Amino acid sequence: MPPQNMPQMHHFIPRFILRTFATEDQPPAAPSKSQDERNRSRKARKPKRDFLVNKLDLDQATLTQRPVSTEYALPDMYRDPGFDANPNHLEKKLAKLEGQASIILQQARDAFSKKMTLELKRSEKDTLRKFLFMMKYRNAGFFDRYDHDRMDDYDADDQSAMMEYMDRKGFTKPRDVWFDNLRGLLDCNMDAEGVWMENIHAQIYPYDAKMFILYIQGSFMAFCEPESCDEEFVLTKNAYNIFEGPSSPTLDILSGNVTPRTYTEYHNFAPVSPRLIIVLQNNFLRPPASDEVPPWVRETWEAIGSEIRTRHAAGSILQDIPIHRSEASYITASDRNWKPNGDDIFGFRCFQLPTTHVSIINNLFLEEAYTTSSIVYHSATFFRTSLERYLQDKTPGMKSVVDHPLEKRQPYLMTLSKIVRDLGGTAKCHFVLNPLKYEIHMADEIHMAEHVALEVGIQLLQKEADGTTLLPWVYLLLKQGKLRHLGVRYKAES
Repeated sequence: MPPQNMPQMHHFIPRFILRTFATEDQPPAAPSKSQDERNRSRKARKPKRDFLVNKLDLDQATLTQRPVSTEYALPDMYRDPGFDANPNHLEKKLAKLEGQASIILQQARDAFSKKMTLELKRSEKDTLRKFLFMMKYRNAGFFDRYDHDRMDDYDADDQSAMMEYMDRKGFTKPRDVWFDNLRGLLDCNMDAEGVWMENIHAQIYPYDAKMFILYIQGSFMAFCEPESCDEEFVLTKNAYNIFEGPSSPTLDILSGNVTPRTYTEYHNFAPVSPRLIIVLQNNFLRPPASDEVPPWVRETWEAIGSEIRTRHAAGSILQDIPIHRSEASYITASDRNWKPNGDDIFGFRCFQLPTTHVSIINNLFLEEAYTTSSIVYHSATFFRTSLERYLQDKTPGMKSVVDHPLEKRQPYLMTLSKIVRDLGGTAKCHFVLNPLKYEIHMADEIHMAEHVALEVGIQLLQKEADGTTLLPWVYLLLKQGKLRHLGVRYKAES
């Protein structure tokens, strides 16, 4: 066992999932040992075999193979400085949860391979749901949100609430809040009666507690696989954070990052192998049947759905995905005396997704991978197909490139186009140049001269290429010789 002060690679996507993406052409295993060598090896821990996965390295714009031990992992990601005696206790708790989830998911693969229904007790279903949320919460995106030594560096939109919470709890670093939240979530006992919802709200940062409760209670879970035996799902670094649904994006003018300011999660996704994915559909899209829940519960979800559809013009591009809820068998059959029980049984079937829906899900993953450094895939043949479908897709809102010198999506799309050519494809990328249809987020005080110089240089190159002579929009923001005070938001005209 390595000393506790040595850095360790902590995975935010577990090895047991990455191993399902392992390539067919693995290096040969070590030669078999003699009896004496086997006896000696028993005295020392034998390292586990490290499998290789196919990877698109976005930083280098190359296809490569990397060992599972190094992919989707960060050094000491879960090393908790608040526990000097056992700083790796969070990693051990996560490993325990991963072990429980891996058993359930293996049962799912075994059942679905025989065209059978997967039967889970309520306690097993809740364990899997908890694991899926932890996959979302411990992803690099959430870690980056909290990974700060100073509150001044925490720039999420709940900054004031976070500051008040840290003062009340005695935390000095946002990172410490994340560690404390992980402890609370991992220790949460999800009882059938639902007392855990009150407990978790009192134990961790309330905003994240509400997110956890909504993730568990606000959607239903469906197992899906591609209908065609030739199709697969890709695995991006942020796949477990991806949602499908309407959002109002905000552009940070300094970094070029585009983030959703307000959004509604219609669907969440959890790829667990190249051929198996869990889709979580929001309850208001498909409210529970009247015989599954009390009437007031169904009416509540219908009202929420009506309000959201009124607020958002955009519907779900997966509205017609062919999934439905699991079939429940309750221990207490009487409607009058019914209450949830840990031994209630839920039957899950595996839904066959046509090419249209497989493409939409992969396109969503690829759409949001532009901020990451790698994409893992299984089959090179279908990976090329996935990239070609994405590059040629004309869904409104997809591949929208912002007219900004630090824009990241266009170089990403160029990288994908290069990889398609490297794989023997000829697909051309279809994208939309968006002059400024985003809401802009700028610092309260910014000197525009440096930004103008960079912007002018970029746009002069653009004008040389396309023959346009439009005045760069950044000049509209300039007050000569002064600092430009824009407040918190500047709304660009469409």
